[in-house]
Amino acid sequence: MEIVFESSEEFEEDLKTYSEAEQSVILQQLHEYSPCLLEDKSCRERRLHQFYQFDLLGDYASSLYSFIVNYYLRVILTIDDDPLFDRTIITLFRVIDSQVAAQVYQQVGESIYTSFLQPTQCIEVKSNNVTASTATY
Repeated sequence: MEIVFESSEEFEEDLKTYSEAEQSVILQQLHEYSPCLLEDKSCRERRLHQFYQFDLLGDYASSLYSFIVNYYLRVILTIDDDPLFDRTIITLFRVIDSQVAAQVYQQVGESIYTSFLQPTQCIEVKSNNVTASTATY
């Protein structure tokens, strides 16, 4: 099975903010571990993390992951099988510091899954004549 990498403009812009040495580590780690991620469950569990489970319509499941480059760096990506062409597509969305990984992961997920998310449910809470609304997916 062929592995195809695609990258977003945001990924390319993020990558430019790192030194050449850091860029080299990021790209080397992606290329080195991508076959392992697809074939070895223990490798996948060590290197990939899903911060949130997006509640998608129908039988769709989120393929969004945070790839651990090292202690300081993460890449937000999707891994999607394309059985028609016998390939796996890894789409690189962002490269970020680990400290903001969960927040950026959620933002990327909400932007790419907009049309697949369950409708938003609003819960209205009243207390002492003050109304607060909480939206949940």
